[in-house]
Amino acid sequence: MSEQKRLHPITMVFAIIKSIKDIIIPVVIWFFLFVLKEGTDNIIEVEGGWKWLKISPFIFIGIALIIMITSSVIKWLRFTYRVEDMELRIEHGLFIKKKRYIPFERIQSLDFSESLLHRPFGLVKVKVETAGGDLNKSEAEMSAIKKEQAEALSRMITEAKASGTVAGVDTVGEIDASESILYKISGRQLLFFASTSGRTGAVVLAILGFGGQFDQFIPFERFQEMQGIVKAGYLLLGMIAVIGLLLAWMVSVVMAYLKYNDFTLKKVEDDLMITRGLLEKRTTTIPIRRVQAVRITESLLRQPFGYASVAVEYAGGSILDENTEGLLMPVVKKKDIPALLRKTLAEYSFEVDFTPAPKIAKRRFYFIKMLLAVVVTVILSAWLWPYGLLATLFMGGALILGILQFKSAGWNITDNQLTLRYRGIDQQTVYMSKKRMQSFDISVNWFQKRAGLASIETAVMSGGGAVAGVKHILGEDAKKIYEWYSPERGRAEHNAGPEEN
Repeated sequence: MSEQKRLHPITMVFAIIKSIKDIIIPVVIWFFLFVLKEGTDNIIEVEGGWKWLKISPFIFIGIALIIMITSSVIKWLRFTYRVEDMELRIEHGLFIKKKRYIPFERIQSLDFSESLLHRPFGLVKVKVETAGGDLNKSEAEMSAIKKEQAEALSRMITEAKASGTVAGVDTVGEIDASESILYKISGRQLLFFASTSGRTGAVVLAILGFGGQFDQFIPFERFQEMQGIVKAGYLLLGMIAVIGLLLAWMVSVVMAYLKYNDFTLKKVEDDLMITRGLLEKRTTTIPIRRVQAVRITESLLRQPFGYASVAVEYAGGSILDENTEGLLMPVVKKKDIPALLRKTLAEYSFEVDFTPAPKIAKRRFYFIKMLLAVVVTVILSAWLWPYGLLATLFMGGALILGILQFKSAGWNITDNQLTLRYRGIDQQTVYMSKKRMQSFDISVNWFQKRAGLASIETAVMSGGGAVAGVKHILGEDAKKIYEWYSPERGRAEHNAGPEEN
């Protein structure tokens, strides 16, 4: 049994900062309403003749700070953790004390992260990931403990699983773990990855969402003289949009560069360990035995250069946490992937020959897209003539995307492995073992039935329920895959046919 420990006192500062972030927008709005806005509306008459002039926001801020500081101190005092009887025991709670006991055998990994506030004090944030835990959050979280204590706890859990015995945290020695670096991103690769990360849309939405908080305070009436310029044509608006997208792209490049800086993949005994980040260093551990599938993604921007990214679907972890996304290699030459993963993920075969979708299915990949593009083009052309004619580009884009999806569609069975290749915008290749597959479905609509085609979809047993599927393959091929997946049911249902939609 180890003695009870508290988090580092800096935890109180982290809690206060988090609370301030949660209330910053209401405070700013209140500040604008009562301090910067001119007029008498912000003067509150009180009995006795005393007037409150522009001070109510400061009173609110003062009360909020007192509450935040008090609650942060109490939370820090009441949060303790210890190791006892092969369990990590955590007690916490502001008013009601909660106890959480996590057996070592359920702990899949301890994920570490270091922000700029953690580093000067030698601290890390620890997330405890378990198998079968809550999909929306980690099983437990310790926001600031000494890095040495976190590493000792991780070693002790590893040692306890191997030997079945537990010693105190402070008595655990170093374990001679075999460690090898499988992949480390280079400077050129990082710049290429950041430049093609495709995060521009997220940045634009974030800017619009944040800016929408303040639209009521912008003096639009002072810009009436600009209306004539705007109405002069759409060229100015187009230039503004291009400049805005360029700035958003630059911001997305910086964000990706900071997030994936010094990305390193290591194999430590039977685990994959990922470290990344410049401002905030993160460490993620993925037990190899928990890997459910391997996914190779080739984006439209990277595929022409022969680059792809590699990720794994694995059981355990919170699926809404970006730290558990399972990205093994952000950008790597596709031809190098088999050699890099062959020894680590030996049960997977990465060099396979695909059975493509039949030629009869080709037009089915682009027909609906073309139809929608025609409708959009007609509407925009009528509404914004003649500028709406630019929407004809959608038709060409729909045709090209459909053809690319047709060329990507394919499947392969090698021993006990099913490999599916398909495309939404990016081409996805998913490798999965039969024993990891949770379900396999065949669907056939009326149009597919006439052509002898079918669509297939399968899911693996990871925490996020990862799904892969290929559309418009031969119905006979779909039945063949189904019989491979479930031989007994396949023979029994051979004459029943697949599900129709």
